[in-house]
Amino acid sequence: MNSVLQLFLIGCALLFSTFVIRLLVKNKIGERNSVIWLGGLLIIILLSSNPSLFDEAARILGIDYPPSLLFFISCLVLLTFNLYQTVQITKLTIKIKDISQYIALSQNEERHDSNDD
Repeated sequence: MNSVLQLFLIGCALLFSTFVIRLLVKNKIGERNSVIWLGGLLIIILLSSNPSLFDEAARILGIDYPPSLLFFISCLVLLTFNLYQTVQITKLTIKIKDISQYIALSQNEERHDSNDD
């Protein structure tokens, strides 16, 4: 791998990690999500600084073209993160529905109690 490309990848990863940390400080991203993103960035930095490690991993797995391993791992990570986000959205949707129903029942009881007076 070209040294200019290595420096570019490391620079991008550091810039993105700064962005993730700023989002975390401003409470725009949760701690769990920031750990996932920062972990991925750490892996990118490690692979960028030592590309022979990645080539060796591809060779051990029997992959002839190492970039295809990178593409495969990236797809798995993104699919896993997407599934995690879907589960979180579903949980929040259920909570919102329950809270809405509770509020509607409470307001109905208040109206019923005020009509009895």
